[in-house]
This record gives sequence, structure tokens and C-alpha cells, in this order.
Amino acid sequence: MSMSQTNNEGDQQLIESLRRAPMTIHQLEDELGVTANAIRQRLVRLMASGLVSREKSSEGLGRPKHRYLLTDAGHRTAGDNFGDLAKALWQEIQSIDDPKIRQSVMSGAVQRLLDSYETQVSGETVDQRIASVSKFFADRNIPIAVEQSNDLPVIKVLECPYPDLEDADHQFCEIEKRLFAKVIGGPVQLCQCRKDGDGCCTFQSVGSGQAVPK
Repeated sequence: MSMSQTNNEGDQQLIESLRRAPMTIHQLEDELGVTANAIRQRLVRLMASGLVSREKSSEGLGRPKHRYLLTDAGHRTAGDNFGDLAKALWQEIQSIDDPKIRQSVMSGAVQRLLDSYETQVSGETVDQRIASVSKFFADRNIPIAVEQSNDLPVIKVLECPYPDLEDADHQFCEIEKRLFAKVIGGPVQLCQCRKDGDGCCTFQSVGSGQAVPK
């Protein structure tokens, strides 16, 4: 998720304050110079977005006090997900002259990224796992749509996850295809691709789609 997903300037300021250390509402008042009600409204939005969580800060008489801290998703809002670095690394890989070495490096990078993606997808049923992967993409500001064709899911990635890598080949599509195959529990076919001039990348199940891999 990039900072662009948090369009409210006040929310961004609050996130940057919590990036330094967890804080109570009173501390955030002093830090940001706004009222407690304004702080609470921002916290409600950010907790609903999964960017901020809260925990008890002390025990004692009276109302319990809480402090607020960034979640892992909140910490990932720093910068722009190192897009410039990703582009530079891709270009460096492409400059490797030996095609076997180039393919080996790229395959290894794809597998590491896929492993990272899979650990963040959960659910016992296909529908639950599709909902989980939809949230995973939404958290990264990448909209996807799920439709049905002959009782099998069709997943449309409406925006490219790698817009800066304009010269990238279909190996990046392979990342999504393998992830969706894992989610659906059967083979997945790339039916349309933005790299080929289509409106979006479309992945369709070509199996039963019933079993979910363990």
C-alpha cells in the first residue's frame, strides 16, 4: 500500500507521527495541535483501513487508556513502495547478457515474491481465499473484480501492479497466475493481458476450482 491510498492530509500527518512511536490521543493532540475529537475521527478511519491498531497503555482506576500504533500495513505506507528501486533492479536484471543467468535470477525473484504473497492470503474455502486476495490487492491500491463463468471464478486485475515496468514481459503476469491458482485450487489461464493491448489482465479457472490446497 502506498501513501496515495491515504488521501486525507490529516491522516497522513497522524501516520507520520505514529511512525516515530506509539502514542495516546493526548500525545497526538500535543503533536498535531488539533482537538481530541479530530484525532478520534482520524483514528477511526485509519483503524477501519487496517493501518492503525490500539492497545492498553496502562492499568489503574478510571477509564482505561490506550495508545495507538501502526500495523504492518501502516508501516508499508512509507514512500511509494520503493517503485524506483524496483524499476532499477528490473533494468539491471534485463542487462544480464547470459539468458540462462538472466532467467535464473528472474525466476528466483518471482518465487520469492510469490512466497511473500501466499503468506498473506488466508481462508478455508475458495470464496474466503478470493476475498482475502482481493483485500491483499486492495491494500496495495490495485483494484480487482471477481466474476463467475460456468460456476468458475474469473479474476480481472483492473490496474497493473507494475505500471512503471513498461517493458516487463509476461513473467509478472505469471506471479498473479500462480497466486490465483493457489487461491482457487486448480489451474488458471491468462485470457487477456494489458501488455497485449487488452483493457485488463483476466485470469480464468480451467479446473474444477473446488479444492483448496493445503
